Amino acid sequence: MKAFFQTRLKKHQKHMMRYMKYVLNDHFVLIMTFLLGGVGFYYSNWLKTLSTGYPLGGLLVLIIWIAALHIGRFASLAEPADQIFLLPKEKQMRSYLSAAFSYSCIFPFAALLLISAFTMPLVVVSTGNSFVTFFFYLLSLWGLKISHLEIERMNIFQDMQKARKNAYFLWIIFTFVVLAISIWLQPIFGTILSIMQIILFHKLCWQTMNVSLDWEKMIAEEQDRLHRIYQFINLFTDVPEIATKIKRRKYLDPLLDRIAFSQHNTYLYLYARRLLRGNEYSGLYLRLVILGGLLLYFVSEQWFALGIGILFIYLIGFQLLPLYQQFQFVPLTKLYPLKKEQKLTAIKKLLGLLLTFCAIVFAVIALFSLTQWSERLIVIIGYLVMVLFFVEGYLPYRIKKMNN
Repeated sequence: MKAFFQTRLKKHQKHMMRYMKYVLNDHFVLIMTFLLGGVGFYYSNWLKTLSTGYPLGGLLVLIIWIAALHIGRFASLAEPADQIFLLPKEKQMRSYLSAAFSYSCIFPFAALLLISAFTMPLVVVSTGNSFVTFFFYLLSLWGLKISHLEIERMNIFQDMQKARKNAYFLWIIFTFVVLAISIWLQPIFGTILSIMQIILFHKLCWQTMNVSLDWEKMIAEEQDRLHRIYQFINLFTDVPEIATKIKRRKYLDPLLDRIAFSQHNTYLYLYARRLLRGNEYSGLYLRLVILGGLLLYFVSEQWFALGIGILFIYLIGFQLLPLYQQFQFVPLTKLYPLKKEQKLTAIKKLLGLLLTFCAIVFAVIALFSLTQWSERLIVIIGYLVMVLFFVEGYLPYRIKKMNN
């Protein structure tokens, strides 16, 4: 069964690599480099204002680490047909799940490595410990995450809900104790306790468990995990695995009613209706506007605020471009006597409204985060110029490439 898992894992990795070229594109790398550089700059300056023994630093690190321990779920790679074709192999599934457990540790370990490295300067300032203790903190976090995944694996067995809740409650207590000892006493003591709790939870959650698999629950958990991954990938490209969900959203009808009922507004109405009643584009737009606004709220430097706003306006517009092709295979749009240029006019008008609203939100936030009126004026003008450039310059260029 371990060989079977490896075969399925290779298939899964090959499938995911098809999307990575869209996720790790030039736009994403540029934005992440810019954001990480800016965050690192402000983080460094903030640390310089703190004195050694900063009292709230340890508590902040504790909260961040506990939240980080919940990153990453148990990946069984189960498929819907497994409950039929693998049912006769249920007794051999423990070796399969052991291999799945090892694979499930890879991403959380990498995430904890990055997060602990990022928070280590704050730990040093707050506790006075040296950077050498980083390895003890990291081992403690890894040990706690192993136990957390053990508890997650319990969820795919029958009648384990109560036992899982009790195990999770015990794990939370251990997590607070281990991290508190590591931060405020001795990191090495926390590491020793972390290793001890690995043994405890392994026996509690795995070695003594002899119940049957809950096949439906295992498949549902894996489908939910994959859906979350596909939702992230969907920010960069269309994902066939995500089924489009349409909601009535009657409370948004007044927005559609503002579009004049005439032939030249046909595509504008279709695009607006698709945006408002579909989940992927409206959710994506709101998430990016909120994320950009939150980042701008904590920025007090003129050029950095200008750069973040322009990047998010561009990113929002770029992610909404696939709206243009939403109705190209609908027969009624071919039969109805519509001019070809109407599609471009409609998408320009819709994106112009959306990006202008986004620019206004960012401008209002910049009014609070920046102190000088000259800085505020430059940032606001920069946002509006970016909207104009995208709608009148970049958008027609991209549409022309899409049509060729």
